[in-house]
Amino acid sequence: MKKCIYIFLGLLIIAAAISLSGCARFINGIELTLAEKSFSEKAEQHNKDVLNCLRKHDANSLKKMFSKKTRSTEDLDAQIKAAFDFFDGNIEVTDKTKFNSYGMQSSTEHGKFVLYVISPTVTGIHTDKGRTYDIVTCEYLVNKYHPNYVGIMEIDIFADDGSKCAIGKFLK
Repeated sequence: MKKCIYIFLGLLIIAAAISLSGCARFINGIELTLAEKSFSEKAEQHNKDVLNCLRKHDANSLKKMFSKKTRSTEDLDAQIKAAFDFFDGNIEVTDKTKFNSYGMQSSTEHGKFVLYVISPTVTGIHTDKGRTYDIVTCEYLVNKYHPNYVGIMEIDIFADDGSKCAIGKFLK
């Protein structure tokens, strides 16, 4: 009988440890579920990919990151070329370049995400000509109602002189 109690208590402790360690993570003091943590990691990677495409003038890779809807309704080739031209000088990633992947909006039904929008930013982007830029991306990671919206909808690039360049357009 004691053996059964010890086994039961051991299983109970293991179950509690798994559930407490697996339900959520804290990032910058914000509690995120495992799904949200995955989305946050995806946003951080997309930030780096967008910046890398802009830095290398890789229009094809950048265009592929956009949603099907945006690719079909916007003249992305012209907008991406305009974005490349918007930067005065070559982009340099330095220790002042900051990646933030925590801007998000979500909606759930029956415990599942039906909408998950992220707005990650990259700030403090410098060029070899002394200019500074910030990038804000708007991207659907989940959109049950409009699956062809999944992907980047819009990228806004802001220069230190207050000017702005946009690629794509956010659709609700």
